[in-house]
Amino acid sequence: SSSSSSSSSSSSTASPLAAAALTRRGSQKLDSLATTNANPAAPAASSPLPGSQELVTHANAEAPALSEPRQGVPGIAYRGPLEEDVSGAARHASVISTMWSNIPQHVRSSFKAPAMLDESANSAPVPKFAEGFVAQAKAMAASTGLAPASWNLNATTYYNGVIPLAPYKKGQTAAYNYPQILVPRQMAYRFPLDMYVDPVYQTSDPDQKARARSHTLFPKLQGKTTLLLVFSGQPLSGLFTGVQRWLDVVTEDFLARKNTQIFKLHAEEGFFNRRTAALTKFHLRRQVEENELFTTFVYKGKWKFEYVQALHLYDKNLPVVLLIDPLGYVRWHAVGLPCDDATAVFRSMCKKLATERRNYA
Repeated sequence: SSSSSSSSSSSSTASPLAAAALTRRGSQKLDSLATTNANPAAPAASSPLPGSQELVTHANAEAPALSEPRQGVPGIAYRGPLEEDVSGAARHASVISTMWSNIPQHVRSSFKAPAMLDESANSAPVPKFAEGFVAQAKAMAASTGLAPASWNLNATTYYNGVIPLAPYKKGQTAAYNYPQILVPRQMAYRFPLDMYVDPVYQTSDPDQKARARSHTLFPKLQGKTTLLLVFSGQPLSGLFTGVQRWLDVVTEDFLARKNTQIFKLHAEEGFFNRRTAALTKFHLRRQVEENELFTTFVYKGKWKFEYVQALHLYDKNLPVVLLIDPLGYVRWHAVGLPCDDATAVFRSMCKKLATERRNYA
């Protein structure tokens, strides 16, 4: 009985103490929560939470910038040859090499160096029997008027053979048929007086329509040394192929002379080319610069033998370069893509022509 009484007395004594301790701890937690809610960035010093200091530091720091993926041309990264790509693209290398992007074949061929003559081709090669027979047949057909006049033209007939011209080899694309000297005016061909051309400029303004009408090109050649580039629109005879290659190598030296100008002329034989001259002007107008609208022309008239002979229009696959003096006479000419020798000769000839004394005889 005594033990039971002692245990009951101790439990009655301990219960008020435990209750007081619990009340004290609860008040401390309430104070801590109130302080935290009043200032969330600074937790109570008496009871710091784990990682609270790190949370405060990161809250005050700036947000890291996200790296955006590169777009467009700067986003293209070279990762080595396609044949060495072990991720799986190597199996497509052979197919892609044959396709070579979407560049047409004629544009790719224009990037190559022009075919040059070798040492054994300095003299004109002897034509085979079949080629000679075909040439004679074409000349006979042209003499009857049933075939184009250009079939009857032979480069060796120029200037009666007095002035040697650069030879031509079958399949050659480099410049040929050009002299090493300025052709004397007494022997030179004059630009056709009756050759009407159309500028590529076009307008619907009634006050400006007169500027877009056909006119002869001969008056525009008077008083200035003219570089005339004739092209047909064929793969190697276009604005951005053969014509551009000539302009890249001779424009700077030519325009450095006084009283010089550059003209471009589209000329092509055929019925459909004459009937589609308006469409040709439409396309060329969008390919040339605005300041070249009145220096780029299209010929849509009849194809005459005199034009072919004077302007060297016997090879439609290659561009023609004509150096015309201030009186309208063709003093130097070349057919084909520029080569080192033809470019050097042109620079020398344009300098001589620019400093030549004016002679009207």
